[in-house]
Amino acid sequence: MNILYLNTTYQCGGAEKVTAQLFHGMKHRGHQVYQIVSYDMRNAKLPQDVHVIYHNQAMRIFNRLITGNHSNQNQRIWYSREYIASFIKRHAIDVIHLHNPHDNFLGIEDIKTLAKLRPVVWTLHDFWAMTGHCTYPYGCDDRWKKGCLTCDCLGNYPALRKDVAAKLYQAKKKAFLEEKIAFTVPSQWMQEQFESSHLRGQYCQCIYNSLDTNIWQPLDKQKVRAQYQLDVQGKVLGFIAADPQKKLKGMDLLLEALAQLKDPEDYLLLVAGRENHTFDKLRTKFQIRHLGYLKTQKELNEFYAMADVLVNPSVYETFGLTNIEAMAAQTPVIAFPVCTMPELVDKSCGWIAKEVSAAALAEMIQKAFLDPGILQEKGIASRAKAVQCFSEEVMLQQFEELYKTLVIPEKEHHARG
Repeated sequence: MNILYLNTTYQCGGAEKVTAQLFHGMKHRGHQVYQIVSYDMRNAKLPQDVHVIYHNQAMRIFNRLITGNHSNQNQRIWYSREYIASFIKRHAIDVIHLHNPHDNFLGIEDIKTLAKLRPVVWTLHDFWAMTGHCTYPYGCDDRWKKGCLTCDCLGNYPALRKDVAAKLYQAKKKAFLEEKIAFTVPSQWMQEQFESSHLRGQYCQCIYNSLDTNIWQPLDKQKVRAQYQLDVQGKVLGFIAADPQKKLKGMDLLLEALAQLKDPEDYLLLVAGRENHTFDKLRTKFQIRHLGYLKTQKELNEFYAMADVLVNPSVYETFGLTNIEAMAAQTPVIAFPVCTMPELVDKSCGWIAKEVSAAALAEMIQKAFLDPGILQEKGIASRAKAVQCFSEEVMLQQFEELYKTLVIPEKEHHARG
């Protein structure tokens, strides 16, 4: 099959990692694969058959001009649509796999147009297809399920300058139901949200995000700590976020929880992500080591392996890829009882706080270190669950089968025609 992957950017967060896994995995399985992204700010060499539409500063300015200075309300972004449509015909694409289309990459009507050209699989990494404008309806109180008649969260990404959420909601409801699109979601919790949305009744399959557990491995903690000159004995907490300043990542709750810990000098906080000086006020009582933004799988694997536990204080996640990355490295997770967290982190392989609060998080952190034997058992169970439930090969097989169910009938239809 000739498969085309579409995503807003090439390298950033979880959606980009999943897209890259599929791109390389399907290529390894013998398919001809291509990827088109809106932009890539790294200015690094891209793999063969990965294409960037707005590939330099001039083109990114052009994108701003045709999208009303990134107004996030365009139902048609003609240049992206025509670029992709031409590419589909030129390379005889059999199936399109759409990931994130927002951030002024594709408009609502553009997705509808592409679905007329070829079968579309759309993996919903967030809520954008189901809401008036935002990817995460945090603070919405489920008004998004009723049509986004008014929006008090215009600043939620991607932000709107004026409240046209109801208009966009109705446009999505019409466009995405008119064309046959096979939706996938990365969790059972996300599937429940799908069935509560205007997309209910459409085809939707839960396919967990995954990782290659032959690459993500448990490592010797003491050896890796020595390699990073981390001179500490036990009680190492890991915290990772590409952008810790995002409110949904829960950094404010983490900071408050750390301030409540008994004997804070016994802990070391290991941080990965963008440089952030918010942690500085804790340094008088708390050991902190910031590793910056980790770019490679090897660095990330080592980060997780150095931690005794990963603390994930996110208050809204459609999956939580960092959880399973830590689990694959045999590091258990502490998280809040929200969204997919209890689905990924059960009692055998981590701790779920009783509520979303700094006090509950501090309680779980202290509980994790009460018994070294239980901490070790949960680490082993974490690794086992990662291998059993989140294998990359299982994910690739499920998507390959889904592609075939869409492509084969399409080819038979054209043959008869």
